[in-house]
Parts: sequence; C-alpha cells; structure tokens
Amino acid sequence: MAKNTNKTAKSSNNGRQYFNLDEDTAIFEEVDEELRNEKFKQLMNKYGGAILSVIVLALAITVGYEKIEQWRINKAEKRNIQYTQAITPNANYENNIVELENIVHTETGLYKDIAQLQIANILLDNNQKEKGIEVLNKICNDANVSQKVKEIATIKLATYKIDSSSFEDINTMLTPIISANGSWAPMAKELLAMSAIYNKDFALAKKLYNELLASNISDDFKSRVNDMLASINEAQ
Repeated sequence: MAKNTNKTAKSSNNGRQYFNLDEDTAIFEEVDEELRNEKFKQLMNKYGGAILSVIVLALAITVGYEKIEQWRINKAEKRNIQYTQAITPNANYENNIVELENIVHTETGLYKDIAQLQIANILLDNNQKEKGIEVLNKICNDANVSQKVKEIATIKLATYKIDSSSFEDINTMLTPIISANGSWAPMAKELLAMSAIYNKDFALAKKLYNELLASNISDDFKSRVNDMLASINEAQ
C-alpha cells in the first residue's frame, strides 16, 4: 500500500496541481480495505463454520470457568462459615467437637487437618488429656495431613508428654522438626532441652540452650533461654 506523504508535485501547466499523493493514498487505502473485506468474506465462506465453532467453544470455556470460579468461591465461603461456627465457644464444648468432626468427615485438605487439630485443643482445654493426646497422635501418624499441621501437632504433643516420656522418645518426636530447620525448629529444640532437664541431663540442656542463643530467635525467646540457663547454673 502506498505510503502517506505531505509532499505534492505540480506540473508547469499554468501552475495547476497535476496530482496529489494524499488523495491517491486515500484511494489506495479504500481499495485495499475493499480487497481485505472481500478476502474476509471469502475466508468466512470457506472456514466460517469452523471459526464459529471455535468462538462458541471459547465462550463456553470462559463462561464455564467463571461459573467454576464462582462455585469455588461460594464453597470456600460456606467452609469458612462452617468452621467459624464450629470453633465459636459453646457452653457445651462437645457441640463444637460435633461440628468439627462433621468438617473432618466431609472435607479434605487443610480444613480437615485444622479441624482435627482444633478438636485436640478443645479436648485438652477441657481436661480431656487422654482423648486430646489420642487425636494428636492420630494427626502425627497420618500421612495425608499437611506437614505444617503435623509439626504443630507434634510440638503440642511433646508439651503434654515431656514430663512423662523418656528423652529418647521426645528426641524421636522432635528431631525431624529440628532437622528441617523450619519455623517450629527453635521451639522444638527448646522442648528437647526441657526434656533433657526432666531427665537430669543438664549438660545436654545447656548445650541445646546455647545453640538456641546462637541462632536467629527473638529477644523474648533469648530472655527465656537465659533464664533457663541461669536456673540450671543455680541448681548445679
């Protein structure tokens, strides 16, 4: 297609403009547009059915995707409402457990995992230690539970068993968390140090506490560790 230009050419015939490139360009563009329209008509005549099918399919996919997304949002909202109702304190804590058990039996993934953890919390908070520990053990031994929830359950389980279990048992529970060096590792090491104290191994406890002081922990955490080290030194 001819390029647009502002230049004009004049003949020597009485100074009249012989031709104008702007006007010629407009004509060429109009002809080119007509040719393109004609090609488009030919294309539609030849492939119109297939193109229309693709358009319809694309629209169907888009609409379907939007409906699926809306369904997922609605389901998530219902889950949140259900979970909120289940953990809202009730005069009879057993009613909360029934609601949470319903989530455990009907949901999968994180909702199910957290519901199980919350059941254990409610039982432990209401002096149902054996039942609470039983639920925590179940979470820790369930391969389908998310790793983060399993770590929380393990930490909580260790706190309830630390005064009645051997150092070896607590060490077996907590070492995987410490080795993973995740967000729960410092607390796991602190619990392991406490287990060492319960089992009269003060040297090991001091070693673990000093490792904590050398790691990246909060000032409050360091203060607690220093208090424990001071207590050990006084006891010795």
